[in-house]
Amino acid sequence: MTVTTLAAETVGNPAANIGIFSLFVVVTMIVVIKASKRNATADEFFTGGRGFSGPQNGIAIAGDYLSAASFLGIAGAIAVYGYDGFLYSIGFLVAWLVALLLVAELLRNTGKFTMADVLSFRLKQRPVRLAAAISTLTVSLFYLLAQMAGAGGLVALLLDVNSRAGQSIVIAVVGILMIVYVLVGGMKGTTWVQIIKAVLLIAGAA
Repeated sequence: MTVTTLAAETVGNPAANIGIFSLFVVVTMIVVIKASKRNATADEFFTGGRGFSGPQNGIAIAGDYLSAASFLGIAGAIAVYGYDGFLYSIGFLVAWLVALLLVAELLRNTGKFTMADVLSFRLKQRPVRLAAAISTLTVSLFYLLAQMAGAGGLVALLLDVNSRAGQSIVIAVVGILMIVYVLVGGMKGTTWVQIIKAVLLIAGAA
């Protein structure tokens, strides 16, 4: 009984949570739609026209890393495995630095948008693109399963959704929203959404 009471108190007012969640979705969707109107070329869609400053990109990357995987996965790994979980969190950051310094800059200098574009420039296009697509989708699938489950679980808690079917619907809705953000807004829309997310998380933590 005590656990149920504490959980109910943690959720707060579901009606207020729904209002705040809906407001966030509406605001970010407006931002994404406005950003999409400036995506006239492939360069603008995939790279945001290279128009974001260093601080803006830094805040967006921080917003990307302040995710369910960080808050739940890393914290859970440290709680369960102790120092080994802490080392995993360091590897999480180091891997990003390696990708940033050894891959991202070289990729940018080629003028291509994806690793498949770079590899297909040197090798046979069809096999390389197929292999790149399969590997990317495989890695992204397992990563996004954890992300969507964590994000959907948090939203379900805030909205006081207790049934398994309801939680599955919430997870699906969150996933669809993320897909819409990317497909409609491209890199510009995604970057602005991550900036908004980072500001809200940092302000909430402060």
